[in-house]
Amino acid sequence: MELSSDRSAPQVGQVVGPEPARDRLTAALDRLVDRGVLDRPQADAVLAEAAGQPQAGQPQGLRRLAGEIAGYLGASFVVGATLLFLGEQWGVLGRPGRFSILAAMGVVLFGSGLVVRLRHDHGDVRRRLASTLMTGAAAATGFAAFAILDNAGSDASTSDGAPLAASVTGLAVVVIGYVLARTALGQLGMAVAAFAAYGTLLEFVGVDGAVQLGVGTLVLGVLWAGLAWRRLVAERRFALAIAVALGLTGAQTVLFEDRPAVNILAYALMAVVAGCCFTAYAKMRDWVLLAGGVAGATVVVPEILYDVTDGSLGAAGVMLVAGVTLLAGSLIGLRIRRDPVAGAVAHAAAS
Repeated sequence: MELSSDRSAPQVGQVVGPEPARDRLTAALDRLVDRGVLDRPQADAVLAEAAGQPQAGQPQGLRRLAGEIAGYLGASFVVGATLLFLGEQWGVLGRPGRFSILAAMGVVLFGSGLVVRLRHDHGDVRRRLASTLMTGAAAATGFAAFAILDNAGSDASTSDGAPLAASVTGLAVVVIGYVLARTALGQLGMAVAAFAAYGTLLEFVGVDGAVQLGVGTLVLGVLWAGLAWRRLVAERRFALAIAVALGLTGAQTVLFEDRPAVNILAYALMAVVAGCCFTAYAKMRDWVLLAGGVAGATVVVPEILYDVTDGSLGAAGVMLVAGVTLLAGSLIGLRIRRDPVAGAVAHAAAS
């Protein structure tokens, strides 16, 4: 029986398989890019390889890398020279002079980042460089706001408001920079600025207590977890790490009040944070959450026992309890871990 000559064998470079399969691959890669697991060049490389069209070497790679390094060095020289000048002339310049120099540095950095980002080539190199410049601009503008408002020694009310104005200004600029160029550095800058804004707000309203600072920091961690959950930030795993760090730090900060009733609250908050981390890990399978749960349990269990026994456990007893807690946390992590393939399928279906 003679085969029809109309059917030809797949040629090299031809995508084998139905078109919907390629569409599903493209959609899956787009989701990975959105979650920050892959960047766009990596996703494009996978698509090109699947199509049988391996990408040729990029001769401009070294030039791009050199341009990125030059941008970082240029920004560091600008910042270093400005800080050196301010350090030498701080007392002579006065408030207007300090503000003008710091504001000019912020404008130069942010304008440079904006120019880099708005070029037609939206590669990762330009995005990282633009984010670095804009994050530095946020710090500069924050210090500029502080310099113009700080009037310590002559007007206490104005001086008290300077830190709050500086932190809020820096937060606003770094948020704008992150919207324009999303990187882990920009997200870290937002977290630091948000924490500084909350701390200076407490200082401005005259609230000076570890409980208020700790609870507010924990709430900020919950907010960051919400940003990661709603995918409002590109670097989801990094956002989870920030949320865990803020939650654990906030719960532990409450303990600095060192009063029996407050200590119970601190232990409860730390246990809640650890439990939330374990629960989220059971659903999301991210090692950051498991590490947060184990860290929280390892800290809170020895603290509770040390407090209940009034320190009779001693250092060796505390270390033993911490070790047992770590082993228990490890067993919990192994117990709730599912089959990797099934977990990946469930995660893909959920997304």
